[in-house]
Amino acid sequence: MKNILLGLLCVATFLLVPAASRAAPPAQVALPEPATGITVLGYGTAAAAPDSVRVTLHIGEEPTYGPGGPEMFIIDPADLEYVRDLLAEKGVDEDLIEVNFLSRSYSYGPSSYGGAVTFSYSELDNLRTLLQTLLDEMKARRGPAIQGAGIVFLVEDCATLEKEAMKNALNDARQRALQMAELLEMSLGRVIAVSEDVSPSSAARPAGGCIAFNGQRTSGGYTAYTTLGSAGSLVNAPSKVEVAIMLKATFALEP
Repeated sequence: MKNILLGLLCVATFLLVPAASRAAPPAQVALPEPATGITVLGYGTAAAAPDSVRVTLHIGEEPTYGPGGPEMFIIDPADLEYVRDLLAEKGVDEDLIEVNFLSRSYSYGPSSYGGAVTFSYSELDNLRTLLQTLLDEMKARRGPAIQGAGIVFLVEDCATLEKEAMKNALNDARQRALQMAELLEMSLGRVIAVSEDVSPSSAARPAGGCIAFNGQRTSGGYTAYTTLGSAGSLVNAPSKVEVAIMLKATFALEP
C-alpha cells in the first residue's frame, strides 16, 4: 500500500510541473553587432543656359504723402489690360501672359498693393529691347507706371540638372567621409543610407534642386533665399542658371 501511494505521489508531481520546465532550454540567438557608420553632408550644383525668362512687372501709382501718411491706390484693370495688349503687340504669346489686379508691390513696402503682369518669354536676346520699349511707352502715357520687375531665368529640363547636382553632392559626401575615416584610422565601406537635406530656407519653401528652382516661378510673392544650397546662393542670369542639392549620406566604417 505504501508503494502504491508513493507511485501516485510521483505521478501527481510529474503532472503538476509546467511543461516549459521539462523542455530543453531555448537556443540563444546571437544578435548582430550594430554597424559602425558615419554621416556627412554633401553639396553639389549643376548649371545650364536658360531656355526662357519669366518676368513680373509691378505696376502702380506712386503713393502720395499727406497728414494721414501714404495712400493706397487700386489699379484700374484697364491699365493692366493696356500692358497685356502692348506685350502681345511686341510678340509675346498671349497665352503666356498673366494679369493680377491685386498683387503685392514691393517698390514701396510689402503692405502696398498694386497690379502685376507676368509673362514668359523665350527670345532672350531681345529681352532688354522689349523691356526698354515697355518702359518708354508706359512713361509716355499718363497713368500708372512700372515700379519694379522680377526677372527669373528658367531651364525647362530641370530634372537633368537636378540629377547631375545630386551626383556631384554624392561625390562630395564621399570625399568628406573619406577624410573623416582617415582621421579615425578606419576604412570607408558601403553606403548605408542617403536622404535629402530639405531644411527650409524660409517658412514656405524648401531648399534644393528643382523644388527651390520651381518655387521661383511664383509671381507676386517676395522670397529671400539665403541658406546654403538655396536659390539665392546660386547664379540666375541670362547666360547661366544653377540648381543645387544638399544631402546627408551615411557610410559604413570598417577597421
